[in-house]
Amino acid sequence: MGLQKVFLLMLLVAFFLCLQFLIRFWVVTVVHIEIVCNSGGAFGISLPVWLFILIDSLVVIVMAMVWWKDRNRAFGWPWLLILSGGLGNLLERVLFGCIMDYVRIPFFPMFNIADVALTIGVIGVSFRWYIDDKKKLQ
Repeated sequence: MGLQKVFLLMLLVAFFLCLQFLIRFWVVTVVHIEIVCNSGGAFGISLPVWLFILIDSLVVIVMAMVWWKDRNRAFGWPWLLILSGGLGNLLERVLFGCIMDYVRIPFFPMFNIADVALTIGVIGVSFRWYIDDKKKLQ
């Protein structure tokens, strides 16, 4: 069972990573919209690149461990979204020196698909914790 979990984890994360980089490639080469090279963090947080890489790496490792220990993998998808979004941003930072942001919504900072995966994952985890707490109270 352990190898099946590892294979499933790798397969799903690889799918999300491929999707992120395909969308990024399409945006850069076909659509030609405005792209911002974000060398900082979310909402303009400024730290040295090596520290971002270290923090991103630790988050990816922790998310993989959390998913691994999750007994109910049917509801483990939020952890996989957080893991793949974090890994996607980590790879962009390592490969390109910055994270390419290309989605613009008025009155909101620019972001990318990896950020969307992270956000949906965090919402999913929060919702799951809420449901689990509600079940414990009953």
